[in-house]
Amino acid sequence: MENLAKILSQYLLSKNIITEDMIDVYNYGFQCFLELFANVLCSIAIGLYLKMLPECLYFFLFFIPLRSFGGGFHLNTYLKCFLASCIVLISSLLIVKYIELPIIISAIIYIVFAILLLFIGPVNHPNKIVTADKNRVFISRTYITILISFFLFLFFIITENKEYLLLQAIVFLIVFASSLIGRLVNQEMQTS
Repeated sequence: MENLAKILSQYLLSKNIITEDMIDVYNYGFQCFLELFANVLCSIAIGLYLKMLPECLYFFLFFIPLRSFGGGFHLNTYLKCFLASCIVLISSLLIVKYIELPIIISAIIYIVFAILLLFIGPVNHPNKIVTADKNRVFISRTYITILISFFLFLFFIITENKEYLLLQAIVFLIVFASSLIGRLVNQEMQTS
């Protein structure tokens, strides 16, 4: 993605659309756009292939904000992150498709990991310093996301929708695991 971003930036430079001093900004912007586009395209393809596009979109309804505001473990290359994301999405969707848990089990998983996420709070990455004010914003957005998820949780309990309840529980389990691993790795990096 980085090489393709550089090619696009160089093309704009060669056409005098941008100046030399803007090249790094355009490289970064193109790279972010291309990576996001590849993730979205691949996720939609996975959802369509598994005939689970609504479930795929629901997965990201909570996964994206919780990971964005809560931080957690990050892999060191885009390719590793991309592959891990695909594996997590495919695994989650296949679990929902082929495993049926009683509502009470999914409810317990959801409640336990939602509470644990509230306790662990946002996990900062050593390469991205977050101010105390920004951290408070992240915490409040995490609370709002969890509150919205709780109302949907209640709806799924009432409607006895086992699939979406299980999917929601899986999302919270994965996000908590990522946050916990991120906290442990970051603490280890700070002590060494």
